[in-house]
Amino acid sequence: MFDNLPQLAVFNIAVSWGLCILIWMVQVIIYPGYRQIPSKVFISYHRWYAIRISAVVIPLMLCEMVIAIVWLSFDIYSLFGLISAILIVIIWLSTFLLQVPMHKCLQSGKDDACIGRLVNTNWIRTIAWSLKAIVVTIGAGKSVS
Repeated sequence: MFDNLPQLAVFNIAVSWGLCILIWMVQVIIYPGYRQIPSKVFISYHRWYAIRISAVVIPLMLCEMVIAIVWLSFDIYSLFGLISAILIVIIWLSTFLLQVPMHKCLQSGKDDACIGRLVNTNWIRTIAWSLKAIVVTIGAGKSVS
């Protein structure tokens, strides 16, 4: 067994809940708030937002992937680890197949239909990250007991 599994569990919980809280803020405040940004400043605002949110989210998403790989490597029979990994795949697929293309659309200017699709499809990530945080918390408790 991996000696640092308790530390990994704590780190996993911290990263998972951090991303969960962040995605809820994006889902209920930031993305719907795009509709409030005036068209004439939307492109510069979106560029400003994308650079800053990427600097926060990308390292956390990479950490969550590494944690999942380590968790599965040392606890291959963990149902919680497997569910967590599946949810991460869903999150990454949604991010790169749905949200990234919509952000590319918004780089050209404010588009209310695109904003609506962004809000609607982002529920996939919001639900997946929420479930992952719960699964990781339960799984961490089981792995250290």
